[in-house]
Amino acid sequence: MNLKRIIIFCISLVFLISCKSKGDSNKKNQNGESHTGVPELSVIRGKVIDSKKQKIAYAAVKLYLDEDDCMSAYTDVDGFFELTVDQLRVKDQSHFEVVFKGYAINMLSLRNFTEDKPIILTKKGKIVSVADYRIFYESIKKCANK
Repeated sequence: MNLKRIIIFCISLVFLISCKSKGDSNKKNQNGESHTGVPELSVIRGKVIDSKKQKIAYAAVKLYLDEDDCMSAYTDVDGFFELTVDQLRVKDQSHFEVVFKGYAINMLSLRNFTEDKPIILTKKGKIVSVADYRIFYESIKKCANK
């Protein structure tokens, strides 16, 4: 009688373990990559300065994830910005566009961005007017910051 209980217990345990491991396995997408559907969030922090290493407050920072998807941020009084990005939305062509009045627009690939190097705005090139800056500043509020 005792052996019968042990056998039933072992079979039940094997069944439970196999069901659990099957339910926990990640689904594969068409490319064979694992994807659980859960966002892989990471925080991107940066600083915007000018060529004289002066911090630039209230610069408008737009992160183009692809041609139809973007995120936005604005630098604080010390020139810092922060974005929380779902890594599954990041593409090879993802890039920053940083705009501030009186400076040229800075475009920077996300692949070339490192948090320990500030984004530098210069006065070389087409200078952004106050009106263009305000238009850009307001327009990036429509970006999906999810």
